[in-house]
Amino acid sequence: MKRIIVLFAIAIFLMPLIGQAHTTLSSSTPAEGSIVDEPLEEVVLTFGTVIEQGSSMTLESENASYEFNEIVVSDSVMTGTITEELPNTDYTVRWEIIGADGHPIEGEVAFTLNVDSAEDEITPEETQETETEMSEPAIEEVPVEEEKAVQTSEDKGNPMITVFLVLALLVIAFIAYRLLKRKKN
Repeated sequence: MKRIIVLFAIAIFLMPLIGQAHTTLSSSTPAEGSIVDEPLEEVVLTFGTVIEQGSSMTLESENASYEFNEIVVSDSVMTGTITEELPNTDYTVRWEIIGADGHPIEGEVAFTLNVDSAEDEITPEETQETETEMSEPAIEEVPVEEEKAVQTSEDKGNPMITVFLVLALLVIAFIAYRLLKRKKN
């Protein structure tokens, strides 16, 4: 009986380690949900651990898919370069990596490209003419790009949940042990 309890306890303590072995996306440029206001030349994905060669990514919009000219994997960073000019729209970077533990993992990062074209830009002369015609000064909106860490769907575990599950299993094991001991007496 003691052997069973010891093996059970060892198994419980090893369970959290099994679930935390996978690599996760730590950050990305462009960031998840950001609005990019400059031409996109590269996408940089940074992961929590080293990733293996053979990892890849693609860039997709609603109407088209774009291949990166070059994808470079270096330690925990994967960088893809783009030379073609992309139209303004919503994009999704779909990535597939091979983590240091050998497991394939995939995910995605969504962002919006909204680059002002040369036709849309106002020259300084046009700005002066507009200001003299207007009685109130114009309020200019400046887009702000948010840089934030990105968590992907493969690691949404909460360490506190794992701790509570382990404690619950220990309590159940203790109660079972006490009941079995009472039956023998």
